Amino acid sequence: MFHPLVFDNIRVVLEGAVYDRDFDGAITITNRSDVMDMATFQRLFQIDFKLAGQAENERAVRAQMQLRTSLGDIAAEQLETPLVEHIGCTICIHFYMQLEGPGDIPDRAKEITTILNDIWGQRPFITQTLSAKLPEHRIEWPPQSWENRVTLDFHRKIDEGNIEDLRLLIEHTIQSLAGLQNYVDQT
Repeated sequence: MFHPLVFDNIRVVLEGAVYDRDFDGAITITNRSDVMDMATFQRLFQIDFKLAGQAENERAVRAQMQLRTSLGDIAAEQLETPLVEHIGCTICIHFYMQLEGPGDIPDRAKEITTILNDIWGQRPFITQTLSAKLPEHRIEWPPQSWENRVTLDFHRKIDEGNIEDLRLLIEHTIQSLAGLQNYVDQT
């Protein structure tokens, strides 16, 4: 009989828990993807959502939860051979938001980090990646808006022993989404 991978077990629980929050009316799922990368033999599941009622808002903050596993983890699990130190998968969370106006970007980035650290208790490693679209014939500097991708990375693998933690992870993600949306609305 086929035995599902750690990745598959966690993906099913994560996806179900996120859909439960959508059905509860807390969030609206906007996209999902379940990919097998045949070039690198990696698995990736990602699910995107916004706060309920924000789906049509151009300034809505979007959350994306990503679950990954690699060839080493898949092979070690299937072959029952210790090819990696710990069999499992990684999870990270991205938040995408538009920052309007030139503003003081370093201060705004610090404020975003503070919002997230208050919710997560300094646990995940937070990085922010800013980008701006510069039209070919009208480059203006500084740009009037920035796309900010905020990444929360836990720098560790999870396995079935962490399944109970997924609901709390989702709740923290929704709290973060609300805090970031409030910040974007006020700026």
